[in-house]
Amino acid sequence: MLIKFKKMMVPRFIHKLKKSTKGTILIEFAITFPVTLLLLLGGFETFRLLMAHRKSNMTVTSMSNLVSQNKNLSSAAIQDIFDAIDNIMKPLELDENGQLFISYVTGTAGGNVINLQCRGTNNISVASKIGAEGEEADLDRIPGNFSIAEYETVVISEVVYRYEPIFVHFSNTQQNNMFASHDVYQVAVQKPRYGSINFDGGCP
Repeated sequence: MLIKFKKMMVPRFIHKLKKSTKGTILIEFAITFPVTLLLLLGGFETFRLLMAHRKSNMTVTSMSNLVSQNKNLSSAAIQDIFDAIDNIMKPLELDENGQLFISYVTGTAGGNVINLQCRGTNNISVASKIGAEGEEADLDRIPGNFSIAEYETVVISEVVYRYEPIFVHFSNTQQNNMFASHDVYQVAVQKPRYGSINFDGGCP
């Protein structure tokens, strides 16, 4: 009797189990949630990276323009420019994650010399990509086969921002991935409006 009962109930149970849809939503959620989460986090990181490039580009252009339109610049005036630039970069912070550079370069018969170079923050871990004060400027960093004629002076501004991903981090596996930690670098060149600039007191 018990065997007959089992034979009758088991097929019915299997038949009901085949038709049952309980738990389907949970299974679909378990499959789609990781993909959706990855898309959301990837979109957030993409926005942060694009913002870093946009802010850096706006900052370096503004800084170069503010410096080049002066005939005389005191150390206090240079500091005011750096303070204004900090506001353009917000909400990104350069104190720990980047650096600003203003380089005053003169063309000579022997090369292009960096006469003056000012830093915008106290972060000494980031170096200028065109060279240090007193050295020859590496103009290869500037796009467009840029060159300086003898006795000509230019203002070269640089912004270096260290992009560190928050959620999507592939630094250990893919060094060339856009979400790996890397420096966002922007450079701009302007000729002084008055032909040259007199830097009173040097850098702040």
